[in-house]
Amino acid sequence: MATFFGFEERDAQGFIDRHTVCLPHTADGKTDLRYVVAPFHKEDIVFIKHCTSLSDLHIKAIGVVQSEFPSERMPDVCLPVDWVWQGEKAVESFEEKMPLCGKPLYEEHNIVVQREILDLLPERYRLPQEW
Repeated sequence: MATFFGFEERDAQGFIDRHTVCLPHTADGKTDLRYVVAPFHKEDIVFIKHCTSLSDLHIKAIGVVQSEFPSERMPDVCLPVDWVWQGEKAVESFEEKMPLCGKPLYEEHNIVVQREILDLLPERYRLPQEW
């Protein structure tokens, strides 16, 4: 099963055009991975999101990591991504608060959010129905 990583929209400018995701930085320029437990792997799912409150999430784009190795042509730590869906999907009807929703990058564990993302993926990235 892939790991899901959420990037805040304000911190994801240019990701889609460059076919990448870049790791955020703290104010002193260090890579900011405070809310991430697992490392990024090939075929992990990344998504650009916007939160207007701790329980209001909008998915803006979904991508699939293509390699665990950073792109060499980028000055930051950036991984290649195939952005497979763009639009706006509001995730509604869940009672759980999401305290990390406004953070630049976090690992998504909410099963409702994960299912919404999986439903938006193109067929080639979905598991067969018998699973």
